[in-house]
Amino acid sequence: RTVTKWQVDHPHMWASPGVASGLYDYIQRNVWSTNGAYARFMYHSPVASCLAQLGETTEVRIATDLLMVNPNKGFKWHQDNQNGPVTFDKALRFWVTLDDTPFDHGAPVYIKGSHENTCVPESAVFVDISTGELAQLATNLLEFRPKAGDLLVWHPRTIHKIDGPSTQDWGTRLRRVLGGTVILGDAPYMGEGKALFSDLGRHALQNGDPLKGPLFPRIYPSSVKEERLARERGECTRTWEGVLRLMSNMAASAQQMASFTNVLNVDKKPPAVEDSDSQAGRAGAQPQPAVGRK
Repeated sequence: RTVTKWQVDHPHMWASPGVASGLYDYIQRNVWSTNGAYARFMYHSPVASCLAQLGETTEVRIATDLLMVNPNKGFKWHQDNQNGPVTFDKALRFWVTLDDTPFDHGAPVYIKGSHENTCVPESAVFVDISTGELAQLATNLLEFRPKAGDLLVWHPRTIHKIDGPSTQDWGTRLRRVLGGTVILGDAPYMGEGKALFSDLGRHALQNGDPLKGPLFPRIYPSSVKEERLARERGECTRTWEGVLRLMSNMAASAQQMASFTNVLNVDKKPPAVEDSDSQAGRAGAQPQPAVGRK
């Protein structure tokens, strides 16, 4: 919580686009690459072993993470497809919650069995649950009200939503979550032709290449020293090379981008930003480990 407060008070420049969307008070992707405290949390907390057990794999790597504070407008029914350059079958989604869920809003709701649907294309973000087999599946909803320190894990294809406060303002309350996607086992890079906000580092990977290396660091069974050092040298952050790659892929991902606009409401101004590695991370502050509850 201390690290997250520091990060919100000292917003990174890459947080500006997400905050400008108005969906969250603060949202930053790949925060592990700019703030050492979050990196160490993923390296050393029980989260990695929990994900390995649930994914039934001997190796887990970070595809992307996402620090989210206060979902003001919620997020309508959707599937997660900003998972990084990894296929759905080689990934798991996770949430580590830093605060208790309010009694009247903010609870994530999932459609049980929706990860096996055949009517939603992989490129879709926003989903109409009244169509296809989802209409029947949507009669079986799972609502979770996690408390601080809980871990939620789900298949990336699972259709879900979260409702924000009716006032679209959390006031003095906080809802902080460190979420993201991990890579299970030996997975191929599958990012060519996709507009991926989580794949903006400098690399020459092509579809089919092993999805490994400092940009996708191993966290289970242990972290890799060379990958940790690469992060500390600043070699794992977003680059203009990666931004240009993203822009060139946007045309190929037109359907995905059009779907994503259905969940965005742009009416907030971004905060002042900093372009520096987190002092909190360099100082060694670290979020408390979280273990999932069944």
